[in-house]
Amino acid sequence: MTDRILKLKKYRQPVLLFWIFLFVALFLQFLPQTSVAEALLLPLLFLALSYPFTSYLSENLLGKAMKKKKATAFVFQFFLFSIMIGLIFFLCARLFMLLENTGSFPKSPMFAPEEYFYYNILVFITSGIFINLCFCGLSFFDINLKIQKSLLETQLQTLLEQITPHFMFNVLNHINVLMQSDVELASSLLVKYSEILRYQLYSGKSELIPLGREVQFLKDFVDIEKIRWMDKLDVSCSWTVEDGKKEIPPLLFITFVENAFKHVSRDTEEKGYVNIDFEQTDNTVRLEIRNSKSALPAKKRNASGLGLENARKRLDILYPESYTLSVEKTDTAYYLKLIIKM
Repeated sequence: MTDRILKLKKYRQPVLLFWIFLFVALFLQFLPQTSVAEALLLPLLFLALSYPFTSYLSENLLGKAMKKKKATAFVFQFFLFSIMIGLIFFLCARLFMLLENTGSFPKSPMFAPEEYFYYNILVFITSGIFINLCFCGLSFFDINLKIQKSLLETQLQTLLEQITPHFMFNVLNHINVLMQSDVELASSLLVKYSEILRYQLYSGKSELIPLGREVQFLKDFVDIEKIRWMDKLDVSCSWTVEDGKKEIPPLLFITFVENAFKHVSRDTEEKGYVNIDFEQTDNTVRLEIRNSKSALPAKKRNASGLGLENARKRLDILYPESYTLSVEKTDTAYYLKLIIKM
């Protein structure tokens, strides 16, 4: 509820500023030709009477037309409301001309002679079109921003859901293998994995989480991988977090860490390695991962690259033009470097 109120306030601010701009513009236009009181009251009355029509057109009818894709109907409504606002302007001008004739205000040259009657109506209707065009433009811009944000949130959630099943599949597969050889170790890993999955499932629903929690999640994941592979891999990590309370989107780095263990070499002749260097200072996060490369062809290892592709898409949405991601491959190793300016 609070978020909706804040969004409404953000939209109302430019709208209010534009109403004030119109009032000041009309006041300055009328002031040289009439008294200060009349120059204040005429635009005030006109804008007060016009507000319900302009507001209903730009904030209600435009949204409905965009939702139902009825542009033709809205064009008709737009010109109808513009004519109504023009007539309101015309009637306000006639009222103040009558007040001048009755002595309520001093005579002024502001109102044109009767022979310009139809010309005045045309000018007032044109003014109504201009006013409605401006406010509908503001509303159209606001609606489009909301639509874009909704699409981005949907895309982010879709990408996140693509990561979750893949990770859970790996978890169950690892435990299934260990159940055949070491039940006690498999049970221990199941407990540890349950903590990781709990974090993933619940934190994945949050927009932002503390960086310290995310790093601890990565540490837990690496610790489990160490247990799984024991002396088959050399794993070294460096974790430097200056401000653990700084907030980031959840599950932002797990794909890169998981890929390192997924594609690392496990040859019997030469021990594979995974080196992880994570550092956060001020508003910059740097992640560097090096791992030995498996000699098996990519197809035999079922490496689709979907995880890395999704991670890059998330970064494009969350940190456009604020991150760099490079992946280098040699015959014997992978090297990944990610830098995010938060």
